[in-house]
Amino acid sequence: MIDLHTHHDRCGHADGSLREVADWAMARGIRVLGVSDHAPRFADPADHPRPRIQMARSEWDGYLAEAAALREALRGRLDLRVGVEADWLPGTEATYRQALDRPELDYVLGSVHEVNGWHIYQPHTFVDADPDAFHLGYWRAVADAAASGLFDVIAHLDAIRIMVPPPTVDLAREREAALDAIAEAGVTVEINGSGVRRDGQLFPEAPLLAGLVQRGVPISFGSDAHRADQLALGWEHACGALARLGVRRLRTFVRREPVWWELG
Repeated sequence: MIDLHTHHDRCGHADGSLREVADWAMARGIRVLGVSDHAPRFADPADHPRPRIQMARSEWDGYLAEAAALREALRGRLDLRVGVEADWLPGTEATYRQALDRPELDYVLGSVHEVNGWHIYQPHTFVDADPDAFHLGYWRAVADAAASGLFDVIAHLDAIRIMVPPPTVDLAREREAALDAIAEAGVTVEINGSGVRRDGQLFPEAPLLAGLVQRGVPISFGSDAHRADQLALGWEHACGALARLGVRRLRTFVRREPVWWELG
């Protein structure tokens, strides 16, 4: 098993230290583990504007140093990759590009959590929002994130489906345009197992995954674990879905370069 999307206690809403997460992963039988906690909000003037969502900017250097040291300490026991999950925030590209240009990093996950001040996992932010505008803005943001060059992997592609009311209009064209932008950019898309624990389906849902594979988009896997029992969650579902689509390998990263993992 591989798992490139995991969190630990620095983000303020996950359990365990980096070492504890690594120990849990080894006990679970994971061969390649990516640590990828939520990046600081680099463009915010405050050091820690969202203490229960993202790590503080003052913790960034310490996170990278600790993760890189753990990668070396566990060499031969666990193939640990150092990553981070960073938000797509239009207008902050230059700041994030500089902050994420670090030799310790093996990969960067890119996530769309916010659109026009609405947050996909915080219903109080979109209680009066127009769901059509939210979904339209979301898929356009996904396309822009993929084209930005900031990210190696697009995370939880269709996570907007969980809490945001569905659109009342057909947005197939916008979704297809986002898949086209992803393919054109050459960015990877993860199968994210957290969809299984949220609504019983992987992120992305089957039609989107099929569209990505048809376009030749590389696929990775991450559980989005925030606790020990969530590590590698969805792995079996993902392997089955990929086998049905004829996919035989997953893309991982070392020092921001692709490394393929062959599925058994």
